[in-house]
Amino acid sequence: MWDGLSPAELAAAVSVVVFEARRDLDERASLPRGPVAEAVEETLKLWGEIEADEAGRGLAVTREPDLGFAWPVYRWARGEVLAKVLASGHQLDGEMPAGDFVRWARQVVDLLGQLADSGGASADLRSTARQAIAAINRGVLAYHVAT
Repeated sequence: MWDGLSPAELAAAVSVVVFEARRDLDERASLPRGPVAEAVEETLKLWGEIEADEAGRGLAVTREPDLGFAWPVYRWARGEVLAKVLASGHQLDGEMPAGDFVRWARQVVDLLGQLADSGGASADLRSTARQAIAAINRGVLAYHVAT
């Protein structure tokens, strides 16, 4: 489902499984069009299947993927400036605080690292995950890692 994405697209797609908004919003955040939207749609379908299996077995259900960080991490991984990225961070709820951005970007990097090291992922996906990590670890994130 994530094969064939660019580094920025992969970062946006995986962000939906780690990001969790501070509060519930009635509206769903938008996504970059094309491959990101398609990959997230596949992710949501898989989540629906998992949720149904969990509920059918009487287990606590996994929370729904949250699309709220897809645009910020996509823009950041494409090299956009932090101010523009933060302004896109909470399309439904104002500007994203820089600390929140750093925390969630680190979570995306952690998941990308797991993909990069996964024996079950394709060589292309592992390579793209490494490229996405490099694209994210710049500016405030590179400084944050160094300190």
